[in-house]
Amino acid sequence: MTYNEAYNKIINAYFKDEIVPLDGNFCFCGTLCDNTSDWLGLFHNYPSHGYTGRDFDRMEEALFNGIRVTAKVDSVNVLSRRAGIYEDALFAGMCAALEVLKQIHEQRGEKIDETPAFTKRQLQPA
Repeated sequence: MTYNEAYNKIINAYFKDEIVPLDGNFCFCGTLCDNTSDWLGLFHNYPSHGYTGRDFDRMEEALFNGIRVTAKVDSVNVLSRRAGIYEDALFAGMCAALEVLKQIHEQRGEKIDETPAFTKRQLQPA
């Protein structure tokens, strides 16, 4: 998977409200793995969908750190979707994880063209 393919997969899921940070199938890395948790557990020591366990660790760490710092919480587990800060925190985490994703691809020698600016989504009330 190229950076652009991975970026588009993540961005599409984000705008469809399909990123669920604490669900191994639908978190940032689960989304890259076609909504599976192949990147966790036993599979973690083997490359999955073109990424190593360390790659997945770096992306998840960036996602969670971005969320924690923005929401000013010690654990992502306490952040409720209903809390007003959720969207800001998720956006910050997504930005951080996307930057790590870009770094991973660049470290592999992939030349990355300028990507459009990533903007925060505006969800419509149900």
